[in-house]
Amino acid sequence: MEKERHWKRGTLFLRINFDVNDLHAMDCSIICCNKSHDPIFLPNGVNVSLGRGPLTRITDKKCSRKQVQLKANYAKKEVKITQLGKNGSSVGGQTLNKGDSVYVGPGGTFYILGKNYQYFVHFSTSLSGKGNDTEPKAKRARYHDNLSDSDGDNLTPEDLEDIEREFGGEMVGKILKGNKHQDLCRNLCEGTWEDVEDKLLIFTSEGIMSRSKVAGFDLDGTLIATKSGKVFSPSITDWRILYPEIILTLKELWNGGFKLYIQKKQLSTAALKSKIENVVAQLKIPIQVFVAPGLNIYRKPVIGMWKHLVEQVDATFCSNRKHSFNVILEITKQTNDGVPVDLKQSFFVGDAAGRAENWAPGKRKDFSCSDRTFAANIGIDFFTPEEFFLKQNPAPFEWPKFIPNNLNHNAPLLNPPNAKPLSEIQEVIVLVGYPASGKTTFVRNHLAPQGYVHVSRDHLGTWQKCVSACQEALLFGKSVVIDNTSPTKEVRRRYIDCAKQAKIQIRCFLFDVSLEHALHNNKVREMTNKEASYKHVGYSAFVKYKSSYEEPACNEGFNEIVKVNFLPKFKDEKTKYLYMQFLY
Repeated sequence: MEKERHWKRGTLFLRINFDVNDLHAMDCSIICCNKSHDPIFLPNGVNVSLGRGPLTRITDKKCSRKQVQLKANYAKKEVKITQLGKNGSSVGGQTLNKGDSVYVGPGGTFYILGKNYQYFVHFSTSLSGKGNDTEPKAKRARYHDNLSDSDGDNLTPEDLEDIEREFGGEMVGKILKGNKHQDLCRNLCEGTWEDVEDKLLIFTSEGIMSRSKVAGFDLDGTLIATKSGKVFSPSITDWRILYPEIILTLKELWNGGFKLYIQKKQLSTAALKSKIENVVAQLKIPIQVFVAPGLNIYRKPVIGMWKHLVEQVDATFCSNRKHSFNVILEITKQTNDGVPVDLKQSFFVGDAAGRAENWAPGKRKDFSCSDRTFAANIGIDFFTPEEFFLKQNPAPFEWPKFIPNNLNHNAPLLNPPNAKPLSEIQEVIVLVGYPASGKTTFVRNHLAPQGYVHVSRDHLGTWQKCVSACQEALLFGKSVVIDNTSPTKEVRRRYIDCAKQAKIQIRCFLFDVSLEHALHNNKVREMTNKEASYKHVGYSAFVKYKSSYEEPACNEGFNEIVKVNFLPKFKDEKTKYLYMQFLY
């Protein structure tokens, strides 16, 4: 028997009793998971309509005769699935309505009707250039007849995966002949998905082990990049391993006793599950993948993912608005199978590192510093992909502008320090500051208990109603505090006029909180507030305040300008622990 191994573009070919030059074309087919009929061949670039009929042996009348349209792209190794029938198909848990399209790569699965009639996509190298599915079967049979039981002795896991793609699992089983280690390696792409209260998705590949050393990696921009060169992938097949060194380095880490995990902070579509599985299959090592679909404690740089990795937590959920946010209540026991994590030997690698424009020639500014701050929150070492995989020197970077640990908890509440929050005579106080800068808390703690009438658009709705409420309270001899952001002279003028008409003093309390500090406060509030009356504050409100802000001055008509320092007080240790982390 003449037998040779040939490598072409990273794919293994076995040559047995025929010339390797025959191996030059590609086939694509969809295979019925129930094995109720033969594979259906998909020519390159040709629209193929499938549905109820003899080809699929589907008789369900809910399934149209032209239920889906499939179009294979051999160059990209993907199949475009377009819904034609009125009753939806599904891909990766995503229901397709009429006219919807998704792309599925090698090994991806889809259902022709709802969650019935499942198929998976199979790309293989054809043994002839004719692009049919008959001659390859005959030649593949010759493979089956001539491969001996001993052929698996020197095959790598990569070889076995290529053989499985070419000839199916039955042939791999014959070659492996009970070799459990190789069988494990061959199935690394397999695993299970876990959904943690709709807040965290976890993929655990087979063979994962709990270890004291943990190596964490961001996914996009760290382990993979788009093949198209676009910033965001147009399809789930538009990805490639970022650097050739990555797979070997990850294998060395695994062999060196590290537990490996990947974090992805955003879930765009249910089809991402298929992408994750394909990435893990190409990495070829046991690995866990954590995906945070929304804004909650599992979203970097908050360390909810990490705590879930190493600890078991009890949690409560606030669901009084569009997005629910998770709050840790009590840590009950350690997980990781009882293996404590060694922070000194663990680390995280990511591309969101706070590097400026042109940190390397032609390189863009990092979109954030969240990967670096995530590692800092945990207390583990951090590396960029270039530092870790390519051994480049560290590039200059900047930490976020707001650093929670730099807060001065001993500062005076007011500046100047001799200023008093209360007045012995009737007055109006106008608060000025970003959303989430502490204005309402200040009113509740210092002014409302002393009889100041609390006027706020959050309660009244319009500035006209706020002015009317202010005038009415002044008529009854009450002092008033205006609890709005009041960024401009025009807005503040309304209440200055009220004070002049009542012939009383008016002071301005300016909350000395930066944009970054206010955003930090808001994020903590978003994740912990459980009040039914709470209203979500979006990023645009902070931008609008900053763009319209005019520094308050006494010549506007104020008797005094008082600055208020932010001195946080926490209802419990868990809130304090969350607040003192980097959140951006």
